Amino acid sequence: MNSREECTGGSVDEGAGGQRAALAELQVRLSDGLAAMGLSVTQLAVRAGLGRTTVSNALNQASLPSPQTVAALCRVLKLELRELLELRRRAAGAIANAAGSDAGRAHLPSSTVPSSAQQAALELAVRRSRARIQARLSSTPDNRRDDVAAWMLSQSGAVVTVPAGSAKVLVAPMGAGKSEKAERWWGEGAARAGVDSRVAVPMWLDARDLVKLGLEAAVRDALGADLERECRIVIDNLELVSPPEASDRVLEQARQLVATWPTMSVLATARPRVGQVELHERIDVAPWPIARGLDLLRCAVGDAAFQAVRDHETRQLLTSPLLVHALASRLANGGDVRVSTPELLAGLASTVLRRKRRSVTPEARSNLPRLAALVLDSGGQVKASSFGRQHDLWELEETGLVVQEGDRLGFALPLFEQHFGAQALQDGVARLEEAAGPESFPRWRYAIAFAVDTAAGDVGPNLMLRLVRANPAAASWVLDELSGPAGQANMRRRRWDRDGDPAVAAGWWLRDAVLAWIEGLGGLGSRLARQYDEVLAPWGVCLDGEFMWVAEGRRGVLDVEVVARPELRRGGGARSQFCSRHGFPLPHDDLSRWVWARNRLRKTLSAGVHRRVLPVPRLSPLATERTWFLARRVLSDQRLRDDAPISVEDLRLSVNTMMKHAERAEWSTWEVGGDILDTDDVLWLHTELQHTEQDALTAPRPPGDLRTAGARYLWQEYSPELTLSIATAVLRDALTGYQQLVETSFPRFGHALGLYSTLPARAEGLLILPGPDAPADWPPSLEYTLHTDPAATLSAPPARAAADSTSSSAGSSWRTRACPSVTVTFSEPSPRATSASQSAASECASTRRARRTNASRFKQWRCCISCKSAAIHPPCVHYRLSPQR
Repeated sequence: MNSREECTGGSVDEGAGGQRAALAELQVRLSDGLAAMGLSVTQLAVRAGLGRTTVSNALNQASLPSPQTVAALCRVLKLELRELLELRRRAAGAIANAAGSDAGRAHLPSSTVPSSAQQAALELAVRRSRARIQARLSSTPDNRRDDVAAWMLSQSGAVVTVPAGSAKVLVAPMGAGKSEKAERWWGEGAARAGVDSRVAVPMWLDARDLVKLGLEAAVRDALGADLERECRIVIDNLELVSPPEASDRVLEQARQLVATWPTMSVLATARPRVGQVELHERIDVAPWPIARGLDLLRCAVGDAAFQAVRDHETRQLLTSPLLVHALASRLANGGDVRVSTPELLAGLASTVLRRKRRSVTPEARSNLPRLAALVLDSGGQVKASSFGRQHDLWELEETGLVVQEGDRLGFALPLFEQHFGAQALQDGVARLEEAAGPESFPRWRYAIAFAVDTAAGDVGPNLMLRLVRANPAAASWVLDELSGPAGQANMRRRRWDRDGDPAVAAGWWLRDAVLAWIEGLGGLGSRLARQYDEVLAPWGVCLDGEFMWVAEGRRGVLDVEVVARPELRRGGGARSQFCSRHGFPLPHDDLSRWVWARNRLRKTLSAGVHRRVLPVPRLSPLATERTWFLARRVLSDQRLRDDAPISVEDLRLSVNTMMKHAERAEWSTWEVGGDILDTDDVLWLHTELQHTEQDALTAPRPPGDLRTAGARYLWQEYSPELTLSIATAVLRDALTGYQQLVETSFPRFGHALGLYSTLPARAEGLLILPGPDAPADWPPSLEYTLHTDPAATLSAPPARAAADSTSSSAGSSWRTRACPSVTVTFSEPSPRATSASQSAASECASTRRARRTNASRFKQWRCCISCKSAAIHPPCVHYRLSPQR
């Protein structure tokens, strides 16, 4: 009987001899399978998703391979998994017997060996994983691709840790290696599924596919009704979800999934500034060490080409795996390392096409931008049968840039999608104004930034001009995306010594940018810059080397829009001629001038928000608060109590007197009560009073209902019930007013600014009141968290400031109804629930945290506010409970 018959037919010698016989049989089976498949060790390692050293040891060394390694090799070599796992079990048992202990006896029972159906599903999943890896290596020369794949699999380092029942998000810029890390984590789960039927085949999902389907529905489609098994789920490309707030919904679905099925774990990938990722969920992907980038570059191009980069600065290009692959592709095609990041990325797709130039037809080249436009418009892969004829689809797949899955057609990598989307914009295949629309911009934003950054000649500046006019919010996002050194590398430095008077030329260059922003902002733009008869105030300008002065002329002083005034250099320029004068370093390229013009208007906008001067509907709670605020300042000399009614007649007399002064002057200011009022404030208040029919203005919030002897602070005059009511009204009015502010001032591009990022929304929080033994100077505080509410709609009617309250018979709960769209409910927890409620609130990273203290010193109410029409942006709404305000 030969060794194979001995090993498979019955007993195996105990001790070291038995271990050697079983291990030798296992290696013979693996070696025979390798020879039958005609693969090299490197190719086997790549297809199995293992390191080359791991595969080599499994075939030749005396050490025992892990069950996961055996399963991965069997899957590639088409070997019977049960038989080889049984050989490994016998070898492990022999080792344990030889050692005289139970060491090494741990192995899975045969009942947990995956079924043939699970093995088939795992084989398909692994093939798709290999396809994703090969797509990332599409720019690598064919003769180096297996070596590079093997190198990447052999890299040491901890795999991302995502405990069961949790969701994590890998965050890093494009090309930093997020998907590679997620692939390694996915592969670890696949190895476990290959040897244990209790572990489900891991899932790899594109975030865009989950917007309509939903995460739980996608998981049920894959796993059926059995959701109790351990399963790893990757959600890739969260930044490509449209609209942007949908990424928050996908994240919330992931949180709910792992909370409902705690054996599951989710790992998502996203670029910075995408979604509301909690701090404990975020995993930042660090840049690669320079040595690691050099090692990969040497593997991809060989020692000969590698010598070309040793004497040049390549540090920035070697810290990102995508840039290393792009640089290797450039070197393999005879290029050098003297290249900017945008040029390097733009050339990546061109390199792939150049390598296949004989098989890429002109029709396929023209179809690539068209396909990108359709993919970006639809927010995902398109229907292949509707795109073109079968031979068109074959030609696109031959490029190596496009993949077809069933009847769905898309790009192999998001980079290719953005590259050809940018080309579609530059060539006019897609209209920039449509791509930058409020609904479509979230899908097109990266392609637009790529188009502006990589366009040749005057195409880039012209695209930026059109973008500012079409959607200033989108333009602002693009500027932030391109504001780094890599983004500015492609911008040409401006010279002024060939344009007549350099100061006037530079002044017009900047003024044109300001005018474009004002045009794009519409009615809001006219409020952000001084204008006379709807024309931007004329400028006096002075240029001294790299430093620029701009002074705004008064009405009727300057005859032309931009005039050189050299005296501004010495601090000259009569105040009777100019309203303002600013000096600053002159922007050096086109991108910088757009940033300068935006920031100039943004400063005015920020001041307007702070001073509450942006327009809102007349019945808005913000308008009511502003009227009360201005009225008290105008009549500050009457020394009214905080909650005293204000006589409308007295107010009109004072405002009319101020109006007479304002009508005679270009601009007026008044300092009253430590605050500054100006002409705009007086004009606004005068207009509001024209619509006021009541005899007195009352405070937006009720006065205190307690008259406590020796009360030192105003809040001590408010009962807990009234404090709770005021807190509810303040939060509700803030959310409602925010929505009205956005819809009035930013009607066309609120989505692009992210102003609706949490809409529709629900607020949950705690009102904390000091107890009897708390220090007297500890004020009440309001903590709340904002949640998206998929069940709500933006079209629901807004909340009203008025509300009626009724007390329950128990006196422990209050319900306030404003209208069908807003319901506010409070309930007082039992003493045992108090600390639990406080702990639950502290776990929310977005909760506004007040003073930390012992829970027993506070009386707490839990509140649940459902605001189905309130537009919320967390950084903009931050209230500390102050009834006197």
